[in-house]
Amino acid sequence: MADTRVNFCGVTFKNPLAAASAEPTLNAANMKKCIDAGAGAVIAKTMTDSSDMRELTQRAKWRFLNEKHEVCRGKVPRGFSLYSRSGLALEPPDDFMKEITQTVKYADENDAVVIGSIASTNIDGWVTLGKQMEDGGVPLVELNFGCPHPKLMPGVRTGMNVGQDFEYACEITQKVTDTLDVPIIIKVTPQVTDLVLFSDMLHKAGAQAVTLTNRFIGFVPDIETGKPLIYGKAGVGGPWTKPLTLRWINEVRAALGDKLYITGTNGAYDWRDTVMFIMSGAHIVQMCSAVMCYGYDWLTKQVTGLENFMDEKGYETIDQMLGLATDACLEYAQMPHEKAAVDADLCKNCGMCLKACFSNAMQQDQKNVFVERENCVGCGGCYSVCPVRGTIKMEKV
Repeated sequence: MADTRVNFCGVTFKNPLAAASAEPTLNAANMKKCIDAGAGAVIAKTMTDSSDMRELTQRAKWRFLNEKHEVCRGKVPRGFSLYSRSGLALEPPDDFMKEITQTVKYADENDAVVIGSIASTNIDGWVTLGKQMEDGGVPLVELNFGCPHPKLMPGVRTGMNVGQDFEYACEITQKVTDTLDVPIIIKVTPQVTDLVLFSDMLHKAGAQAVTLTNRFIGFVPDIETGKPLIYGKAGVGGPWTKPLTLRWINEVRAALGDKLYITGTNGAYDWRDTVMFIMSGAHIVQMCSAVMCYGYDWLTKQVTGLENFMDEKGYETIDQMLGLATDACLEYAQMPHEKAAVDADLCKNCGMCLKACFSNAMQQDQKNVFVERENCVGCGGCYSVCPVRGTIKMEKV
């Protein structure tokens, strides 16, 4: 069987699947369920000294939305959106640390890792919270510079409000890394212009890893009532965000290589997505929305799916997959020229390829669809819409 162990910032994980910081890791009881389900790690719900962010969690609301951005009724589609308003850990730090120490002990007994997550409203608070986590026995601490909810609460300077101020974020990072001995991870917001630059700055400030990325801020009206869902703007994420997240993992991996560890989150739905994250450059993969939708057993299925995939494809270790796709990524000017070719014996003459061709390359006579090679630019639109596998191939020229 494939070896799914991962070395992340000097800490060994039995597998790269982690339960992200959210309601499934709200307290010790919830985190134990993640561990029992087989997750290699749990990232605790973010501990905070902000009473506003704790109070917001008491009024948390979320909706699973379909492709029309309407509330799902019954079956939730694979490409759903999680639209939510929530806050951070419910308990004040001294009380929440009891949840942490319980979970650390349970994780040690079950070959799992607990990652502490913190968010403060001032620099000294970040240091104090980080030290509490370290003293509580966690081997890694994540600074949450990405939570979207504080952006929607005037006067609360934490989460995303920090992550959009690169200089301030690096000042916090420097102070925390100077004080703590455990490795520091920075969870960033995607709503900035350059996460490669920011990741490099955070690395120079002492961070050993980045979490790419937290959620966006969205707004969804209900056209039947003329009112916004769950009363207003909210954090939005889910499987639909995967290509956006993978773009940043790809770029940070390509630019910084082995200098910085990467955890990937926001878009990982199942084991297939876990593989995509790893091949893009993520050492571990955090899962949240699907667990919130389908329950803790979802984690078990994804660990098993990853193991089966690795065995089927002959990958003996996670490292053999790490960054494969990023390493093979070509710039636009490096792409090979291709042209379409049609297998007339398989073609059903449905006409889909004719509609998808805008270079007048796909043509049809009285019998068959064929390719006017001189016109073909190799875009692959015809290949994408053809309903019969193997009928259209893209050939390098």
